[in-house]
This record gives sequence, C-alpha cells and structure tokens, in this order.
Amino acid sequence: MNRLRLLPVLLFLIVSIFSAPLAAVEKKIFNDQRIFTRALVEKIERVEGDENNPYDIMVRIHLNILDGVKKGESHVVEFKGDDNMPKGMFYEEGDTVFVGIAKFRSNEIDYISIYDIQNSSGIIMLGILLLISIIAVGRLRGVLSMASLISTIILLFFLLVPMTLKGKSPIPMTVAISLFAIVVTIPVIMGFQKKTLAAIIGAASGVIISTTLALASGWMLRLPGIVSNDMMTVFYASSIDIDLKGLALSGIIISALGAIMDVCISIASATEEIFRVHPEISFKEAFKSVVTVSSDMLGATMNTLLFAYVGCSLPLVLLIALKLEPGLPFAMVLNYNPVLRELVQSAIGCIGMFLSMPATALICIELHMRSRKKEIIA
Repeated sequence: MNRLRLLPVLLFLIVSIFSAPLAAVEKKIFNDQRIFTRALVEKIERVEGDENNPYDIMVRIHLNILDGVKKGESHVVEFKGDDNMPKGMFYEEGDTVFVGIAKFRSNEIDYISIYDIQNSSGIIMLGILLLISIIAVGRLRGVLSMASLISTIILLFFLLVPMTLKGKSPIPMTVAISLFAIVVTIPVIMGFQKKTLAAIIGAASGVIISTTLALASGWMLRLPGIVSNDMMTVFYASSIDIDLKGLALSGIIISALGAIMDVCISIASATEEIFRVHPEISFKEAFKSVVTVSSDMLGATMNTLLFAYVGCSLPLVLLIALKLEPGLPFAMVLNYNPVLRELVQSAIGCIGMFLSMPATALICIELHMRSRKKEIIA
C-alpha cells in the first residue's frame, strides 16, 4: 500500500515534465460591444435575383425585439446569396431567436446578427424529466450523484475555462478536476466501503495512465492532427494565445474519465461480491475470477463505447465514406483531422479504461486480504 502513496507524486512529476508553461501573448481583437437579446421572426421575404439562377435569392427577415432597451423595435435583416440550406434548418415565421445588436462606428445604424433559435422550453422539459427520473429511481443517492456532477461542471466552467482563457496550460487543472470528480462521485455512488477506496485508486490510476498517453500522443503527433476546427475558432476569438495542444489533450482526458469510473466501480463491486460469497478464497483465485468478469465486461464496454462514438460521429462516418474515392490512399483518410482525433481519443480512453481494471482488482483484493489477516489475528 506504500506504493499507492507515490501516485500523487508520480502524477505531479508527469504533469510538471510534459506541461511546459505557455507564455500568454495578448492579441488585439475588435470588440463591437453588442447587446444580446431575443427577437420574434414576424415575416420572411424571399426576393429572387438572377432569374436564371434559382439559388440567387435575397432573404429579408423582419424582427421584433422582445427584451432589453430596444424592446418593441422592428428591424430587418437581409441575407443575399445561395438559398441552398437544408430544409428545416433556416428560420421560420414565429420563431424566437437570439440576436446581437451593434452599431457602426461611423454612424448610428444598428447592425443585427441573428444567432440560434430559442429552445429554452425544450431544455427545461428535458431537465425536469431527468430530475424526476433521478429522484424516482436513484432517490437520495441519485440526487447526491447529480450534485457531485454539477460541482464538477462548476469547476470546469469557473476554474478550468478562465485559466485556459488566460493562456495557462489546462492539463494540470484538468487532471486535478478529474481526480476531484473521482473522489467525490464514487463514494456517493458506492458508499464508504473497501470497494470504494479500491475504485477511487483504480480510477485515479486510469486517469494517470490516460494523461501519460495523451501527453505522449501530443509529443508524437503534429498539432494539426489533434486540434479541431472548434478549437481554432476559440483560438482566433480569444484575446490570448490559447494553449491549443493542452486544450486538445485535456479534452481527451476528460472524455476518458466517465468510462474509467464506470469500469472501476463495476470491478470493485464484483471483487466485493466474490469475497462475500467465498471469504476464504486465495489471492490467485480471486484475481482469476475478477479477470474473468473483466473479460466479459470488456466486450460489453467496447460495444458501448463503439456505438456511442459512432452515434455521436455519424456525420463523420458519412464523411469518411464520401472521401473513400477510387485511388485515394486509406492512410490519407486516417490522417484526416476529424478522423485522426477520434481515433486518438478512442484509443487513449480504451487503454486507460482497460489498464484500470486490473489495477482496481489488485487493490480491492489486497484490501480484503489485509482485512482478513487482521480478523485472524484478532
């Protein structure tokens, strides 16, 4: 067990070696001081331009401001160009949309940008259904689990995000928040037992393994391979040069956290059950039984992860199919940025999850063996 005390030290050394500090460089960006509010789409007009080009259309959107200092004002926003947006994707009359209102510096003309359609009612309904399900099935423990999840999200938004936007490397903070989530969430789910400690240490080891692999991947792969277009948008929109590599690797670490916690809790519970049924079982037999359970769980978890990734990345799968043209090297598809990022993320998450299984089993078995020895001596 003394070796387990070295885990925090090892984690600190890994993060200190690989996450070099980033010198924040402030950028000059234009800030137009927009007022954000809601508006009602009262009318949409389509005026055809070139009669020989059915896609050359002028679209006028008549808006009525619903909130703020400009409440009640009417404005018209014009779009000109190709009207080839998929059906159902454009605004419709009666929609409530979010808008940003700015003024040109040369005069007092309002410049309005239309953003997303308001779906707050749908979000509230889903939230209510989720809360009812948690209370009905999980009861107090379910509510506490949700509270621990919310606390982790708060740390992400109010600690990780501000530090990242200041130009700091997000990797150390990501690891710390992941460990916090493990320490808080697992006891809420499992209670305070031997298996809880084993699951916490096993999950922490999985996070450390995933962090090490993510850092190694960042060292081996060029930056364009793991940075997404969304990250590039954040980079250009921020007033500070953000650590893009650290941001990409932090996302990989966080995405692996859920699967790691899931398997560690399952393995610790299975080990606990084995010792409950066979209290005199030997270390070797116990480990063999847990490995058998892990093998079955491995296949089920891999299917879960595979379908989850395919479901979330279905457009990417279609994009791969579109790029598989005759004569196109398959290696070219694998090195396509969105594909490569998903491959790296999946591989690191799976490796961290798989290696955390035996670590959790060994720790849980060792705890039970020590407890049994104390009972015999007593």
